[in-house]
Amino acid sequence: MKSLQILHADDPFEARKSVPLCDLKAWEEKGFVPDGTAYTEDGERLVDVHRSAVFDGCASLGFPGAGSAGVLAKSLLTLPEVKKATLRATALGFYEPYFNGEALTDAHLMPATSDYWAHDFGTASYPIYDEMSHRIYYQTYDVTPLVKAGGNALAFHIGMGWLDTRNRAERMPDFGEMMLVFRLTVETSGGETQEFCSSEENTRWKKSYITDSSLYYGETHDYTLFDQTWETAAFDGSWEPCEEKPAPLTYFAPTFFPGDAEDGTIAPECVFKEGDVALYDLHSIPAGFAVIRPTEAGRVFVEYGDRYELDDAGTPGFLLRHTGGNHRKQSDTFDFTAREVGKDFHVRFTWHASRYLKVTGKAEVPVFVKVNSPLEQRLTFKTGKEIPDWIFSAFVDTVRANLHGFIPSDCPHRERLGYTGDGQLTSHALMRVFDAKTMYRKWMRDILDCQDIEGGHVQHTAPFRGGGGGPGGWGGAVCIVPWNYYEVYGDDTLLRQSYRGMKAYIGYLLNHCDDGIVTREEPKGWCLGDWCTPHNDIKIPPAFVNTYFLIRCLNICEKTAKLFGKTEDAQEFAAWELETRDAFVKAFFDPEAESFCAGTQGADAFALELGLGTEQTKRNLIEKYTALGTFDTGIFGTDILLRVLINLGERDLAKRLFENKEETSFYNMMLDGTNTLWENWEGCDSLCHPMFGAVVDSLLDLYA
Repeated sequence: MKSLQILHADDPFEARKSVPLCDLKAWEEKGFVPDGTAYTEDGERLVDVHRSAVFDGCASLGFPGAGSAGVLAKSLLTLPEVKKATLRATALGFYEPYFNGEALTDAHLMPATSDYWAHDFGTASYPIYDEMSHRIYYQTYDVTPLVKAGGNALAFHIGMGWLDTRNRAERMPDFGEMMLVFRLTVETSGGETQEFCSSEENTRWKKSYITDSSLYYGETHDYTLFDQTWETAAFDGSWEPCEEKPAPLTYFAPTFFPGDAEDGTIAPECVFKEGDVALYDLHSIPAGFAVIRPTEAGRVFVEYGDRYELDDAGTPGFLLRHTGGNHRKQSDTFDFTAREVGKDFHVRFTWHASRYLKVTGKAEVPVFVKVNSPLEQRLTFKTGKEIPDWIFSAFVDTVRANLHGFIPSDCPHRERLGYTGDGQLTSHALMRVFDAKTMYRKWMRDILDCQDIEGGHVQHTAPFRGGGGGPGGWGGAVCIVPWNYYEVYGDDTLLRQSYRGMKAYIGYLLNHCDDGIVTREEPKGWCLGDWCTPHNDIKIPPAFVNTYFLIRCLNICEKTAKLFGKTEDAQEFAAWELETRDAFVKAFFDPEAESFCAGTQGADAFALELGLGTEQTKRNLIEKYTALGTFDTGIFGTDILLRVLINLGERDLAKRLFENKEETSFYNMMLDGTNTLWENWEGCDSLCHPMFGAVVDSLLDLYA
């Protein structure tokens, strides 16, 4: 057991420092480059922690006083006869690149979010000691066809994106101000190479017509300021010098996945119109942007919500709990002049998600454009039975609304975070339904970047933006996602990349056990077991659920070690699994009733899936849910219960639960008419949450 180096200490931070589960090589494998280190990874020569070779010598440019959006332009001298011109660039938050006035991409919300750089967690509501690795993705553009014989100009429209996270959960810190870095490489027909780097020379910035840009709240557009003379970068008095910023402590990584893309449109139905107020119904909860078409000059105010009620005057107003409450209200403001009338406009550096949108002002909404990370659906499902067919369709729509930056998020409005619990739970079903190989390659990078380098702790969200969870159901993503990827796609790439992190995570859990039971996570933080049981009345013990995940992950690690020929590791994992199983039975099994935790909220199903319990335990489970006829389970228990019932041959009972029409049912969600899954059975929070969609795995097996 020595290689796992499981220690116990009174001070968790001291214990973490004294458990060196990752060494310098592990940092390098994660993409974090210690100062002065040079090596090759994926063909890139990395010079030091501040720069990869692709941006060596290029300045990080800032925009002092720009606020939350700005325009940066660089005037280039007349270029020689060009054989090839390549631009490599990135910016934080989101950016839109132009060359001689031409947009270089139709992708949205680039670069994809990641754990950008090291920052101070001192403002967080609970102590965060973890050391993480960091990366920023850059993009490469071939601009050869756009080069002109005369002067040329580069321009970038930039908004805060994930840098501005006002009112974030757990008082998580902001990342700082916007920045841009780029390199233009020109190969001449004579065989020479010229480099044009981001620098203060011939580079200026000005404020954008977007006067406020917030990822969560929305944007304010003032078109009296609209001046898109970026083609020539002919600077007048409105342009100001850029400011060189300290290079961020990070690794610049090439983007290997597409940006968010437009994925069809919805024609909104106007269901209320009185004077300048109109309410539109999308009949679903997609993510993307509403196209605003002004009919007269003036101010147009757009609000978003999933449910509404009429006030005393008969005007609709939104109930905002479902989308984040008043403190995170989605809305946009547009101030149009006469020249914008009849043209189409939309937000640039955020997305919105809601069923309804309310427009106040003289404007129409001809269309809503869906935007998400592009995934090809590889599986369809149709039984002719209303509820099963709806569950599958709602899963597909909910997943799509929650894919941004190739992160499987929890909800597309209120939090927008890559929760490791939600993500691992739905991963097997999502992989079966979609070709999601590239997405999980990217998201596993986020998970591994955010894992504590020394102690192995896995965060509740990746990239890490705070958020609640637990050590097993959430942290277990580091083992479960790569194993599901291997099972579904037959590809061990993620297992190989994650193996060190998987092993470190097991070490972390074992270091947080008492008598073989996982009893705690980080001090003064979260330690959930299951989540979103009916009315959020969680009765199943968190220690029971977290130890279930420890046993499950130990089994995955044992199988992975055998797959890679790591015999000694496999033996260690098997020994720990045996010890933990014994502790699990001792702590939670009642030998008289032959049940675990009195069968509370699917507890017997958890144990039976691990191969624990007796024949009577199986009968207890079947008898309970035959009598109950509905769910009493949370996000993990619901998935496990259905899977175990199918494995026990109780297919009719599983179908009965799938199709039940009680309060805790998918039928209840279906009646809402949004074609999306809910965060909880009662529908009192997010109405677009994929985590209960993990049951699609069982749905496909049961109704095939």
